[in-house]
Amino acid sequence: MFFKRRFTLLGLVFLSGCNATPLVAFKQLGSLAGERTVRFFYPSAGGHVEAYLARPRGEGPFPLVVLLHGHSFVGRGAEQVLSTAQAFAKSDCFASLAISLPGYGSTELPPGSLEEMTRQVVQDGVLAARQLSWIDKNDVMFFGVSRGAIVAAAMLNEVEGVRGAVLYSGAYDLGTLYRETPRFWVRKILNPNGDANPKFMNLLGEASKWRVPTLILHGAKDQVIPVGQAFLLRDRLKAAGAPHRMVLYPDHGHFLPRTKIREESLNFLKETFAAACPATTES
Repeated sequence: MFFKRRFTLLGLVFLSGCNATPLVAFKQLGSLAGERTVRFFYPSAGGHVEAYLARPRGEGPFPLVVLLHGHSFVGRGAEQVLSTAQAFAKSDCFASLAISLPGYGSTELPPGSLEEMTRQVVQDGVLAARQLSWIDKNDVMFFGVSRGAIVAAAMLNEVEGVRGAVLYSGAYDLGTLYRETPRFWVRKILNPNGDANPKFMNLLGEASKWRVPTLILHGAKDQVIPVGQAFLLRDRLKAAGAPHRMVLYPDHGHFLPRTKIREESLNFLKETFAAACPATTES
């Protein structure tokens, strides 16, 4: 299972953030006004989960984008994707929730099944955001990076009200990844005990059930998660008749150009959701 700790090394640091973001109590989120970004904690899986919430200008209700980060060798969590969350909120008025997954950031959880805790943390984060009057409870999208893309893909059939997903440098068939990755250390992480017949998770069967628009982003020169993973997902979605678009970056590896990624993602969000920004009045 991809949630096991042996796979957490496959994600990479994506975007930088700033931990000077003000910390507020969860009960204060409902009264946030104006364009603001705050850090807060919510209870889940017997512990406390760190998250960042970017509120757009206007009254709302705003569509919600849930951002899931990749791995950081120094343990950074949701702040990796904080600048992207803020860009979504500022540019086109999408409320953005960035969650520090188990084992990252300041999220603190008791010992237990990493798979179960990860699923619970994401479910509870979406539920917490849906309690806010300025967030549209029926319009939710996932934005996942590397490991976060794998988590997002696994959650698409589990979270109600999901209307789309952006999957950045993700893996969807770990058995194929194990055989095809050019990196020995990746195979070692996937199969640390050197089992002769290791069992790996395959999300492609779940993808056949997706009916939400999906944007697949991948670098053609990715040496961590080969681009074949993106083609596998594209082919499965195509066969299932699920709406999707794949964008390849021929000159890039696991890290993709930030400006172009945001532009593609924002265009995808605007195609999927109705405009949420308040109308401006010309004088």
